[in-house]
Amino acid sequence: MLYSRNDVDTPHKPSLGSSGFTLVELLVVIAIIGILVALLLPAVQAAREAARRSQCKNNVKNIALGVLLHEDTHGFLPSGGWGRFWTGDANRGYGEDQPGSWIYNILTYVEESTLRDLGRGLAANTSAFRDASTKLHQTPVPLFHCPTRRAARPYTASMAGTRLQTWLVNVAQTGGGVVKGDYAANTGDAKEFDTFRMYEASDYASAEGDNWTVTSNCDRNTRDRNALREVPFCQTGVMFYRSEVKFRQIPDGTANTYLVGEKYVQPESYEGAATNSDHGWSLGENQSLYTGFEWDNHRVAHLPDRVDPFPGAGAAGVEYYQPKQDRSGYDNAGAFGSAHAGGFNMAMCDGSVHTVSYDIDPTTHRWLAHRFDSEVASLEGGL
Repeated sequence: MLYSRNDVDTPHKPSLGSSGFTLVELLVVIAIIGILVALLLPAVQAAREAARRSQCKNNVKNIALGVLLHEDTHGFLPSGGWGRFWTGDANRGYGEDQPGSWIYNILTYVEESTLRDLGRGLAANTSAFRDASTKLHQTPVPLFHCPTRRAARPYTASMAGTRLQTWLVNVAQTGGGVVKGDYAANTGDAKEFDTFRMYEASDYASAEGDNWTVTSNCDRNTRDRNALREVPFCQTGVMFYRSEVKFRQIPDGTANTYLVGEKYVQPESYEGAATNSDHGWSLGENQSLYTGFEWDNHRVAHLPDRVDPFPGAGAAGVEYYQPKQDRSGYDNAGAFGSAHAGGFNMAMCDGSVHTVSYDIDPTTHRWLAHRFDSEVASLEGGL
């Protein structure tokens, strides 16, 4: 008898239901993913920091090029301005007559001429000038900020005692803040660097007099650096109080002399402070990007016997002014440094940029900051 295929009984195969992870398996998978993320995160963070550090180095390079373009145009390096009570004024030109900072003086040469020209042709006592100056002091310029440290935006500052543009005090303290920077000019290793002891004009009329502190009285022949006690205001760097330094005044060589680099800032001071009783107060972070000769925009490599620049500053002498990585609880307002691990970026007067180790020999650091001490030191490599 023949049977059809359909007449044959076939074993019944149970249908497979939808399978899934058990709770234990799910927890194991999550744990594995967590381990992988933990292993990859440092590499990702390191890659991001490498990119930020590269951007910071490019900033230093472009700032140096702006400084050199200023020198090529005017015949001297940008002036450091008049002091902590003064800020940029588009009607005062360049050089020793400009009260604002060296940063203000290079705006035109780093493609920020629109900012540099704000207020030009306007009387300082007019509302139009006030609005222009406020806009200048609150417009971020990413070039002057290291992305490792902080974003380019206005920050709280005191600007106490600001002359002529007095409304900026309220703008800085409670009106949204003012722009700051993470880079400083090389002012050398002078015995005196504090504008507290230098003459500061009270107004433009008094600025026409001859009361300005003399910074060119230097005994260049002495081999005893401590002899500079007799000429304490001699400025040995390249941009400082009412300076107009020419390349021929850098006999140590442009490749062997600091120009501009990253500055030290304690993390507590990143956001700024309105008064000296506020958290994060620092003399190196209490002014604007355009304030004249002051700690905010200038840094030094002082003589070993230098005393504390102000009470409670920390360790005195060469150790205090050695460059360091930003660290909490240590306010080193006069020193170079950065938020990067291992070293800070520094441009030389020939425009080359180097990463300088925090462990640089103190004597070498001073030689590189001094433009005419006949002690030639150099940094290998660079952009």
